[in-house]
Amino acid sequence: MQAVIDHIEERRKVYEKHDFFVTLLADESLSGEQRLAWAPSVVPFIMGYSDLNKYVFRKGEGDAGLDPLQALLNAHTYEEDFHWQWMLNDLEKLGADSRMPLSDATRVLWGAEFAHSRRLCLELAALAAGAPAYAVFAMVEAVEAVSVTIFEHCRGITLRDGQECEFFGTKHYAAEASHSIKSPEVEQSSLPLLDGLQRVEALSMADRAFSLFDEWSDGLLQFAAGNRVNADTYARAIQQSKDAWPEDIDSLTFEF
Repeated sequence: MQAVIDHIEERRKVYEKHDFFVTLLADESLSGEQRLAWAPSVVPFIMGYSDLNKYVFRKGEGDAGLDPLQALLNAHTYEEDFHWQWMLNDLEKLGADSRMPLSDATRVLWGAEFAHSRRLCLELAALAAGAPAYAVFAMVEAVEAVSVTIFEHCRGITLRDGQECEFFGTKHYAAEASHSIKSPEVEQSSLPLLDGLQRVEALSMADRAFSLFDEWSDGLLQFAAGNRVNADTYARAIQQSKDAWPEDIDSLTFEF
């Protein structure tokens, strides 16, 4: 498994060269609000990932014979439980909050401009479904590597009022970097030896996760480029959703 961990670190270094970091987060000529303009679009992924931890990654609690890697994954899912609350606080700081009916909020969150974050959750769930613990562990390690990298690059980004965000900032980075799954004790004592086929499967799982996050980061860049004013972005998504509804829907007939 240590070979898989080392591979993930190499993939992380490649991921860190994505334009999301190079042309957006690293551009100090932009305001903090501009550098974090992608933040609203991660809501479906962050909330969905919370559910993945609860309902997909966490298994077999209370089983005395639980696989050590699965036990480690279970513990990790609890460490992730509260992070999304910091994100909700930050949305207000970033001016991303907007009062709207629940139906309009649903149109926004399930609209095309948020699709990259919804799709990522579904892809990760599909990868994890039925996969052995060592493969899921490799995927979660890849997700953690991405997370640590993003929030490391968010450190020190301040908004116009001088504040730094909680989720998109140093506070979250410190929490991610201190997770037990990343501790030296885990790497030294808890990681099992994998046979050749298991190693290939784990490496493939990690590589697929990084590919998904590359695509997701493309979506973050695209959203940031088009999201100059949050209210305008939301209004556009709401109107697009309404325009997609056929005016003569009630007159349509369907054959089964």
